[in-house]
Amino acid sequence: MPKGKHFMNKFKLALILTALLFSISACETSTETTEKDADKSPATEIAKTDDGKSVKEIKWSNQKGEGGPENWAKLEMENNACGGKAQSPIDIVTKDAKANDKLTAIKFDYSDSDVDIVNNGHTIQFNVSGNNKITIGDKEYKLLQFHFHAGSEHTIDGKQYPLDVHFVHKNSDADFAVIGLMYEKGAENALFAEYMKDFPAEKGEKKGEGEIDLMSLVPKETGYYNYKGSLTTPPCSEVVNWYVMKKPVTASKEQLDSFAKILHDNFRAVMPLEGREVSSFGK
Repeated sequence: MPKGKHFMNKFKLALILTALLFSISACETSTETTEKDADKSPATEIAKTDDGKSVKEIKWSNQKGEGGPENWAKLEMENNACGGKAQSPIDIVTKDAKANDKLTAIKFDYSDSDVDIVNNGHTIQFNVSGNNKITIGDKEYKLLQFHFHAGSEHTIDGKQYPLDVHFVHKNSDADFAVIGLMYEKGAENALFAEYMKDFPAEKGEKKGEGEIDLMSLVPKETGYYNYKGSLTTPPCSEVVNWYVMKKPVTASKEQLDSFAKILHDNFRAVMPLEGREVSSFGK
């Protein structure tokens, strides 16, 4: 064979071997990269509980257990805020609450509203209609609904009240104002006397008769504690300015007992303060 042809054949063979080796190396590198990327991806495997059940199948609850408050942060990706550092409720230590001259009295601008009472499986909630709002400083917040917890979610100097109500107001998706008002045992509560017969004992909705005078629910005492926190149920978004009123209102023992039977301890335990400051306004 002529030397030129022999050289060309060797050259072609070398090219083929080189291409083959490069292809094998590329496949190995590609496989390795894909596997590493898969390890980093949060969507490669659905988190499981100890018994193998997907966390997506578990519904949240206020009761202890796999769906209880201690596990809320694990249930769904959108609930990750439940493990955050600005969670609610908290225990308000009165001696540590600092007077704040920048705070002002809450201005209530409520009117009459249709009565739409819902037991959503977690609370008794009154959905409201109309343009009901509060003004705090230079900000307006629209009233969305109010609902109840038995016992109270916030505590004052370690004391838990038998019941509280949360008035939920919204300025924007990132700015809510929630007013918390405690109930203690005493004189009969007029709202409960009129509407407790309409409270759905099980999950469901009931329309009450007539309209409710929302201004009649406004506390006469204006003093409150203020701090930045979160919604107290999933997704626990840390978007709330809390205004916990200092003075409780009353409800009779029979009314408080009736609530307790329906709501079954539907409160979240107090969360760590994590260095947040609690401010005080008024008496």
